[in-house]
Amino acid sequence: MNLNKVFTVYRKELLDLLRDRRTVITSFVLPLILYPLLMIGFSSMMSRQEMKLEEEEATVYIQNNLMNETAIEIENTIAEVETFQIMESVTKYKRSTYLQLVEENSIQALVEISDSTTADGLQQFIVTVSYNKSDDKSSLTYDKIYRVMEEIEEKIVSSRLERIKVNPDILDAVNVLEDNIAPPEKMIGFALGKFLPYLLIILTVSGASVIASDLVAGEKERGTLETILVSAARRNELVVGKYLTIITISIITVLCNLFSMYFSFSHIISQAGAEVTNIQLPLGNFALILILMLPLITFFSAILLSISTYSRNIKEAQSYQMPLIFGSIMLSMVSFLPGFELNAGFALIPIVNFSLMIRDIMLSDFSLNYFLLIIGYTIILDIVLIGVSIKLFNSESVLFRTEEEKSLKFWGKGKKDIFNTQFVMLVYFVLLLALYYLGTKWQTADIMKGLIKTQIFLILLPVLLILRVSKTNIKSTIRLNKTKTMNFVWAIIAVIPALLIVAVISQVINLFFPISESYLEGMKNFLTAQQGGFWFSIFVIGVLPGICEETLFRGYIIRGFEKQGIARAIVISGILFGIYHLDPFRLVPASLLGMWMGFLLLKTNSIFVPMFAHFVNNSLAVILNTFEGKIPILDKLLGQEIMPYWYIIPAAAIMYFVYVQINKTNQKPIKILES
Repeated sequence: MNLNKVFTVYRKELLDLLRDRRTVITSFVLPLILYPLLMIGFSSMMSRQEMKLEEEEATVYIQNNLMNETAIEIENTIAEVETFQIMESVTKYKRSTYLQLVEENSIQALVEISDSTTADGLQQFIVTVSYNKSDDKSSLTYDKIYRVMEEIEEKIVSSRLERIKVNPDILDAVNVLEDNIAPPEKMIGFALGKFLPYLLIILTVSGASVIASDLVAGEKERGTLETILVSAARRNELVVGKYLTIITISIITVLCNLFSMYFSFSHIISQAGAEVTNIQLPLGNFALILILMLPLITFFSAILLSISTYSRNIKEAQSYQMPLIFGSIMLSMVSFLPGFELNAGFALIPIVNFSLMIRDIMLSDFSLNYFLLIIGYTIILDIVLIGVSIKLFNSESVLFRTEEEKSLKFWGKGKKDIFNTQFVMLVYFVLLLALYYLGTKWQTADIMKGLIKTQIFLILLPVLLILRVSKTNIKSTIRLNKTKTMNFVWAIIAVIPALLIVAVISQVINLFFPISESYLEGMKNFLTAQQGGFWFSIFVIGVLPGICEETLFRGYIIRGFEKQGIARAIVISGILFGIYHLDPFRLVPASLLGMWMGFLLLKTNSIFVPMFAHFVNNSLAVILNTFEGKIPILDKLLGQEIMPYWYIIPAAAIMYFVYVQINKTNQKPIKILES
């Protein structure tokens, strides 16, 4: 690679962008102007609105049902609140009329004074405040009434105690004093750390997307790509030059944003109360965030360059960028959620790791090890992604992709091909959505009945319906073939080592992504619920999934990927099987189980073997939880709270032995779908 040519391409692209007035305004000028205007203007408006709301008059109607001395005192106390206007009673109005007025915001609160008697015979005054919580003015009225009621309650209690000659101080047995030892700088960092990651990540990906879509897809649209391809620069050099251009513009954009944010926040703090006016935002933290953002910028730049290379025009590139931007928004919001602490597991999830690390940096409480891990890990991803970009740019079929887009019309051209990968994926996502929206609702209402309905109506019947409507031979398609008895024997032998391997892997996952105790308790309760008895549980948890899920995944879905190779079909169908469980904690174990089932299917050419293995696996889980402590051998092997890691060695050896034996038992070539 000639660095001079790379630099020439880089300089040319950079100059083109800097000559573009829209790029300069959106990437550089707006961040420098927008934040001060938004933050300073917004904070001024907010403080003004709060003051205005506090001083604004509110109309209150008081219904005094007692009219004794204390009740009148309560009524007068409320009426004396400075901003309250007391509504006169209207004879024809009923209680529902006043409530209607509150709901319509014509009045802000209805106060009803009544009383009751405690178990010891003491009179208890009840002040019911009806207000509209969706209205700020009404909510503020309630707060004011609540505060004056606290004062009058203290007065009434003191009066009662004095009558029986008891010192009112006796009620102050415990006095809770709030002592927040967090320094003001840390409290500000805590507040900024919530939304700063979200802002930075979104600005980075959205800013880079505009540049990236123009650099390749824009060249295609303008018809200038062919010109630069015949230049002296090789394609790799062109890609690297464009990649560096996106990175440069993105870095400048982030720098402008950080600079503007720093001074805008500093200004807001200086305008705040006297307690925080002398606090300085830690400049070092912003510098660390800038360093952290560099690999994230290169990460987004590589993905967006690949999208731009694949797209035929800017419009298509923008449509492909939407999932990336939407996903980034969702993942970056993790900093808003309580209880999410950065650990080794989260440090390996792109975007989530940056969001949590930026929050920790703002709190001045970050781990240097995780900081370096995130940077190193993202650089590795960058290298892979830029490799993908170069490969795409070197592919004529991708770079000059002009054929008609395979949209929803694709099936219209081959309605009989129900094993087309796109159609199979469409079916998968439809069933996944049905499971999410319908299956979860059924299972929430009644777990066992919901599972039965899910397995039959959302998993089994759709597959049979597709095969029936397309007049496909069901028996040969889903491989309802006889097989050797030894295949079932090997499937049984593999169940326990497979469970051991899955358990150890789950333990490792738990180290990085701790599984909550409530989740484990819920799973255990589910397996031991046995509504309808033990055999009913075996039927619902063991038999039905064995038949229905295997028909869907190993009978139909795996067919959609067989043309791409046996290994790929096993892996992809296994991963789709794992995702279908809609459970992030079981994603890896369920995917591995799905891959093993796929291997059993293709090697034995019979769906009965994976069906049987699936049934035994699920049933064993029910047996273990039902007869916990009653089967010594199983308890010793699988019932331990912490599974010894060395178990994976003999388990893997047994699995390999079974793998070899299955290969020996089934030496015929694997049959795949030809058309």
